[in-house]
Amino acid sequence: MALEVTASAIVPAPPQDVFALLSDTARYSEWVTGTEAVTRTDGPASEGSTYDEVNPILGPWKANTHWRVVEHEAPRRSVHSTGDLPLSSHFEVVMEVAPEGDASRVALTLRGEPALGPIGAVFASLMKGQVNRDNRRSVEDFAELATRELGAQARA
Repeated sequence: MALEVTASAIVPAPPQDVFALLSDTARYSEWVTGTEAVTRTDGPASEGSTYDEVNPILGPWKANTHWRVVEHEAPRRSVHSTGDLPLSSHFEVVMEVAPEGDASRVALTLRGEPALGPIGAVFASLMKGQVNRDNRRSVEDFAELATRELGAQARA
């Protein structure tokens, strides 16, 4: 049983500006709920680029993850993949930006394939609510950051 959750928000800025901010891997700890720190990055996301994160898992337990951008179609879609999250054999984040009138709709989809057979499937099922809440919070935090920064650029 794969885990998949999606959340979206509206940002009052053009898609190309929103996508550029969304592609700034060095800033993920500012808005991604499950990212404590970005410890290394090749720079803005592009196909084949990589970055490393520290991700809180439970209590003091943290994971060091290595991410690869496996698809990048500016200014609309970027897919990031890792095999380093505990109890997950494969995990990816799909980031999409679409025009919505004078604004942009940002959508984040998290997809995970559990490891450890039935035990991993049970754990994924138990975690789905938390993953969904964290994803929604990440999208909302990104929308606030983008509105603050990109709105300021538009007014300048």
